[in-house]
Amino acid sequence: MTQRVEVNFPALSAYLDEVKGRGFMWHVHDCFMFTNEAFRRMYGSGWADDWADKYIDKDAGLYKKRDQLVYTFGHTTLEDAIDSKLKRINYVPPRGALVTAKGQDQWVIDRALGISLGNKAAFLGKSRMIFLPIRRIESAWIRE
Repeated sequence: MTQRVEVNFPALSAYLDEVKGRGFMWHVHDCFMFTNEAFRRMYGSGWADDWADKYIDKDAGLYKKRDQLVYTFGHTTLEDAIDSKLKRINYVPPRGALVTAKGQDQWVIDRALGISLGNKAAFLGKSRMIFLPIRRIESAWIRE
């Protein structure tokens, strides 16, 4: 029998209200930090707390390049790395699921991590949080 995971959706809503006017900012409020903190508010811990700061090259002050990321995390794709932390799902992502989507004019990067809100998903835009219809989601994961 699988144990039911308790999710604190009011805490997620409060967090999204708290950051809705904050946009993407490298090393301060990027999509990893945004989604990890959303999970922390919902579950009491982030989806990948042990990854914090490991994707940043401290010497250069920039994000690690692809080969450095593969070496650090041992996965060749973002999806494989997330699969090591969460359960990938192939159905409409429920509220609170970690999701990915590609390219928006308001984004700093080509693909981003976000949080499903049911019929839409929240992502960080350049100057504020943005929302995409759930049909734009490429991949999704839940905590078991």
